[in-house]
Amino acid sequence: MRVSKRLGAVLLAFAVWLGPAAAMAATPGLFADVGRGEWTLDDPVWKAIDVETYTPAACAAKSCPLVIVIHGAGRNAANSRNYWIEAADRYGVLIAAPRFDKTRFPGRLFQQGAARGQPDRSKWTFGVVERLFDAARAAGRASGTSYRLFGHSAGGQFVHRMALLMPEARFSRAVVANAGYYTRPLDAAAAGGFAYPYSLGGTPATDTLRAALGKQVTVMLGERDTNPEHRELNRSAGAEEQGATRFARGQHFMADIRAVAARLGVTPQWREITVPGVAHQQDRMARAAAPELLGP
Repeated sequence: MRVSKRLGAVLLAFAVWLGPAAAMAATPGLFADVGRGEWTLDDPVWKAIDVETYTPAACAAKSCPLVIVIHGAGRNAANSRNYWIEAADRYGVLIAAPRFDKTRFPGRLFQQGAARGQPDRSKWTFGVVERLFDAARAAGRASGTSYRLFGHSAGGQFVHRMALLMPEARFSRAVVANAGYYTRPLDAAAAGGFAYPYSLGGTPATDTLRAALGKQVTVMLGERDTNPEHRELNRSAGAEEQGATRFARGQHFMADIRAVAARLGVTPQWREITVPGVAHQQDRMARAAAPELLGP
């Protein structure tokens, strides 16, 4: 059963009045109840991060694999979580969708992961995902030593940049869906002079590119995500150089991935999938991504 934040705050305040033990009992644990839930990650770098969760009945009394879902530019983590409920019930997995609010996390800190001009990796926003996984494991709820990762639109930007810049991250599979534009796996000079976030120029990721190409990442492109006038489409010079639409930019990015892998002499584990009949629709992309992320 879902408990509103306001009601939760009232209950917690009452418990504090009763005493510390009662306060601890009133604080809902991560994935404590079956169904939709809310939880707050006390992150050591970014402080309180609200997390929308879902626990299927199959995971009520045991630990289960964890899927972390990254929302889009609308910052609606609840909807992003909801689009994965059907898959959670079918596959028996936990869903966690952290919310990067717009006030504290503008695009530079959200989609770009706070990596621009920041050599200290511990301060990158991507680390929130890893620490959320640690919290789920510490609570005895997430099973295994890895998690699955999905992001749509701005969330897709976040996920593919995390995969490129943090190949040590413990996700076993990731799906990047309908990203608005990409960080090309090139230095700035090879990317037409465009540095991060349009290329890896100005980041330490060029040193870890081989490892990044070995991650299991699927770039999913909606076949009809081809509107060059979409209200949320980035039209900066660096983005426009990648193509006029999200679909074209995704194809351009994957061509870069294949070319760089050939130059390095490695076989990339990054795959490209076109989803027929789908435009910029997170719910339909999530349904298409579920077997890719959770199947055999």
